[in-house]
Amino acid sequence: MNIIDTSSGTSSIDKSCGSIKNIPLFRTKGIQYQIDIHKFENIIFQSTSSAAFFIEYESLKNKNVFSMGKSTKDYLSKQGVKSVCPSIPGSTELKKLLSKNKKGGNYLIVKGENGLNEILNYLNSSNEYVEEINCYKRFKLESYENVRNEFYDADAIIFPSTYAFKIFFEEIYSTKVKAKLFGISKRIIDYISSYDLDSDFIDYFSKDITESIKDSI
Repeated sequence: MNIIDTSSGTSSIDKSCGSIKNIPLFRTKGIQYQIDIHKFENIIFQSTSSAAFFIEYESLKNKNVFSMGKSTKDYLSKQGVKSVCPSIPGSTELKKLLSKNKKGGNYLIVKGENGLNEILNYLNSSNEYVEEINCYKRFKLESYENVRNEFYDADAIIFPSTYAFKIFFEEIYSTKVKAKLFGISKRIIDYISSYDLDSDFIDYFSKDITESIKDSI
């Protein structure tokens, strides 16, 4: 079975899943930012890339750190930073987690340029003081010609972001694609549905992800 994971390298499924091939559809690049992190008690990382391009890990000591999902939590853990994340990745579940863990203090959101504003809007509507920094950009690849056939031959394609699906639809999708599509959150599934395509939810961090995909095809 040919399964493709379209995530960027920082958040892709563990390579021990031998039947899953990682083919990123975009690249990321760090950008400079300025922030006085000492005035914030709560730090929120919206993606694995936001954690990867953040450079002030030492300043996170004694902070309440939140992450969007398990891959971001695992990345931060490797940097010596403890964080909490929702069991299901995504803004909806993170908002629920934040509402249950309010300990006062200001919030800082670490994200990518043109990233989601759902958490920012939620905290603003809750009358919390919140700022955000962009620490990376996402770029489409120069060409997708050399990967199209791999998608045409795939049995399943996993989308950990709406941006990856958008690129897939614009640059790769055609009637030659026979694969079943999977999203790792309701937001991604709803986004795919807006293109009149069907997809199923997949637990991105399940130890049996390959078997789960096989069972659903």
